[in-house]
Amino acid sequence: MMALFRSQLKIAYYLLLISIIPTSSAFYTVPRHNSPLLALNSASISSNSPVSTYYDTPDNQTPLVISTALVNSAIDVLEEQYFDRPDTPIDSILRKYVKQSARDFGYDSDEKEALREIILGVARSQYKIDFILNDIGLECTPENRVLAHVVIDAEKQQYPQDLVRKFYKSYKWLRALKKQASYHDDPDNGMDLQTRLECPDWAWPGLNEAFPNRDELVRELNGLLWAPPLDLRTNTLKCEGGRDEALRAIQSAGFRDAGPAPWSTLGIRLGGGRVPLESIPGLLDGMVEPQDEGSQLVAALVDARPGEMVADYCAGTGGKTLAIAAQMQNKGTLYSMDVDGDRLERGRPRCAKAGVFNVQRQTVQADVTKRDKWCKRRKRTFDRVLVDAPCSGVGSWRRKPDARRTWGGSGYDVVDGGAARLKELLPLQQHILRRAARLVKPGGRLVYVTCSLLPEENE
Repeated sequence: MMALFRSQLKIAYYLLLISIIPTSSAFYTVPRHNSPLLALNSASISSNSPVSTYYDTPDNQTPLVISTALVNSAIDVLEEQYFDRPDTPIDSILRKYVKQSARDFGYDSDEKEALREIILGVARSQYKIDFILNDIGLECTPENRVLAHVVIDAEKQQYPQDLVRKFYKSYKWLRALKKQASYHDDPDNGMDLQTRLECPDWAWPGLNEAFPNRDELVRELNGLLWAPPLDLRTNTLKCEGGRDEALRAIQSAGFRDAGPAPWSTLGIRLGGGRVPLESIPGLLDGMVEPQDEGSQLVAALVDARPGEMVADYCAGTGGKTLAIAAQMQNKGTLYSMDVDGDRLERGRPRCAKAGVFNVQRQTVQADVTKRDKWCKRRKRTFDRVLVDAPCSGVGSWRRKPDARRTWGGSGYDVVDGGAARLKELLPLQQHILRRAARLVKPGGRLVYVTCSLLPEENE
């Protein structure tokens, strides 16, 4: 099992330095990762001392039960993305396919999870797989990628050996591929570092700037290759006994590997591999909420108080809104804000389940060339403002491994698509930050967040 980072800091709240902006407000800038990777390095923190935390993938993960039918289904899903919807995240295509497959093939929950793991396994290793396929003169088709993944990663993914042997017998080229993959396991043999670390061209320069030390770069990007664990946040509005009560209930239900999250005082981390959400005590009634530890720490940095006026800018469906509302004990006013009103409405049932009733939803002006009248009337009135800005999502590659290719547009075919999109994104991030900063009253707090490691998005 890969050796992973330990944090350079002892206390989570020392992660940031505070600087003063013209409104005399505390301004935190936070590159946020989907936990368990949390890397915070901003203009106010030395680029030579990134803060990172990785956690090991569990050794006791339940082996996947996969079949030829599931492998064929994985090929179908990836072919749909490859040929018809190259810009669409694979999770979106997979959700639609799974609904259909439940009717057509009768897949149970374990088979659906196995299908997802095969597809995401290909996405996590696709640059390496393509390199090896090219090495032995084969086309990088979805079918070849899936078969290559099953053979190359059989041991790591604990795929059944009888199925692997069956594929070896049916596809003679797989033995040559496995031999070539073993050759490239040696870092001195052939495969370049960027390919080995599964990094797209558009992100490589920025990541080398963020981590000029090669060992740091390798550790950071290796950490993004592993599937993330499941983190939960205790909802203190419904769970009076706090995390200890919620954790006891979860452990009593058979989740023996569940334990406190490393940093968040409200966080619970479930170990032991794949977890059916509906089986987690307290989840359906809102006592606990799935939320990566990185997002929990962001909400903790907002540190909203009862009775304050707070804005969650770029709130989406409101995961951090729920955490902030719990901090406020439902007292005061919390605005959930986004350019997409439909997305905000999707957060309404989440609030109801969590027992949150101090949230107001506000759609903000999406056109950067126009003024937002609502925001203008509320200039310098908010005690705290959180900005979770749209970004490249580099820090979310663990959860969305295909975003390395799809984020830049046109999937596999446009080499510089990501660089072009990043160039367009930076002015938007600056516009959002300026607009949100105007809302903060003197002495208030502004927390700016991205899911990216790239310096150009954070400094």
